[in-house]
Amino acid sequence: MIEFGWTYFFQIINIIVLYLLMRRYLFGPVTNFINKRREYTEGLINEANESFAKAKQSREESEAGLNEARRQAQVLVEQAVEHGKTMSAEMAERAKAEEAARMERATQEIEEAKARAIQEVRQEVADLSVKIAEKILEQNLNREAHMHLIEDALDRMDDAHVN
Repeated sequence: MIEFGWTYFFQIINIIVLYLLMRRYLFGPVTNFINKRREYTEGLINEANESFAKAKQSREESEAGLNEARRQAQVLVEQAVEHGKTMSAEMAERAKAEEAARMERATQEIEEAKARAIQEVRQEVADLSVKIAEKILEQNLNREAHMHLIEDALDRMDDAHVN
């Protein structure tokens, strides 16, 4: 059987004193250290989660911004293509209008040159007719001389018309 002697009593007191000393100087600081370490670790985990959430949100915002920039770039490209088509059509229309104006001017110049040429031919014919009449009046011609004079005048007219 177990005897309860003084040694047993001192061992219980030693264990209680040791427990109290350990509780005060070992368990308390270790528990505080563990609690602080747990809080620190939980804080790091929370910060990491917040940073991850912020990074995820930033990535989504960046992707949204990039998609918006791509959409705007596509719109700008489409506008540039439309503007190019419009300018091309306008330039073609202007070129056609300028060509039509040139053709009109050329036609007008040709008509004016034709009118001048006809006027010059009429003037020439009138001058030749006057000269022929003067020659006829100056000399009394027979039929052969008269025919020769007319043929000569017509030849001059043809030469003047060719030149």
